[in-house]
Amino acid sequence: MNHLKQLFISFILLILTITAFAQVNNNITSGEALKIGDTFISPSAIQLMRGPVKTLDLQKLTSKVVILDFFDTYCGTCIQSMPKLQKLQDKLKDKVQIISVTWQDKATLDKFFAANSYLKENKVNLPVIFADVYLQQRFPHQSVPHVVFLYKEQVKAITSNKLITEESIIELYEKGTIDLPLKDDFGKGDLMEKNTNNNDKGAVKFGVWISGYQNGVPFESLRIKKDSLTNTINTSFYNASISNAIKFIWAKISPAGYVPRPERLVLKVKNPDHYQDIAGKGERWSLEHALSYERKDKILRADSTQARLVLNDLHSFLGIRSYRTMKKIPCLILQPGPLQSGSKETIADGMVYENSAVLAVMTDLGGKFPPILDRVNSKEKIKITPYETLAEFNSQLAAYGIEAVLGEEEMEVLVIEEIE
Repeated sequence: MNHLKQLFISFILLILTITAFAQVNNNITSGEALKIGDTFISPSAIQLMRGPVKTLDLQKLTSKVVILDFFDTYCGTCIQSMPKLQKLQDKLKDKVQIISVTWQDKATLDKFFAANSYLKENKVNLPVIFADVYLQQRFPHQSVPHVVFLYKEQVKAITSNKLITEESIIELYEKGTIDLPLKDDFGKGDLMEKNTNNNDKGAVKFGVWISGYQNGVPFESLRIKKDSLTNTINTSFYNASISNAIKFIWAKISPAGYVPRPERLVLKVKNPDHYQDIAGKGERWSLEHALSYERKDKILRADSTQARLVLNDLHSFLGIRSYRTMKKIPCLILQPGPLQSGSKETIADGMVYENSAVLAVMTDLGGKFPPILDRVNSKEKIKITPYETLAEFNSQLAAYGIEAVLGEEEMEVLVIEEIE
């Protein structure tokens, strides 16, 4: 059971720390793909739905910033951002036209928009280009959201949807140019090439390369892979914050039995913002502070041993140390409580958790409460319906003789500490 729990937590760690996009498409790059600075030729015909107008001529929008927001109906991140985009469109309608773009057909979209109460409540009515092929070919991608900024018939930026902001729109509108991090789903990290002279290109170089943000390279967590052609062991990560990189490495060294919540990271450093994106700036923060790493070895080692070498490399390069320790922190404690007999039958259809350990992990993931400490260790299946408050949560837990109480207890934390 403990082994299964560790595997589950390792999977959760991957989900939490990867800035993953919601959907992978089967698009491939082609000779028709456009780059930043290229001239954009509008399609002769557009299949349009929704929005305030029935027809849309991109050629007549050259005086405005045009933002193409590629999405899928099953991309939660895409849908969640649409109310924000609608507000920007309403506020800056004289300067911008935001257009949603998808390969999906009109029937699918009609059904989706008719059933989506979230978009209705937020009065989202952006124009949608559907059944698209032309734009997908000009701006190929493997994941959505995927965003293109156009202005005066030129491609100005290919980036993530977090960078659709009032500041970005106004900057491009007023200056005619903008420098945003590139989203290139087909990019490849290669720090060795960047640090190798042309004369040495054919030789395999062993060693360590550490650099900052690699523009156009997709985010990648720690990967250890044998190259059968060169018979080398390649270890790498790209465009990660220092704190996330350290988390990836520790997860390889020894998987933790808990969700790596921010509350369980202790930064003993002069400027915490250099280690993680505290203000939520997204790609702009990564451009300044993200880290990329490569290591090439001749010797095949266990992943945990290889990860320990990576950790030593970062410790030495950054002048830090990291370690796990116990620390008293605010938490939500699941403990035995009064059993409210007969109340299980009153719980309607809900999520069924295999035991209290799984309940603790999934509750931790929700982030509604402080980190969870399970002192029940119940093997009984637990059914919980959606709730908003701790009191509502406890009213359901009582059916299983469990109560959740706020407190402070010793819990494992990961410490990153600068060495004087």
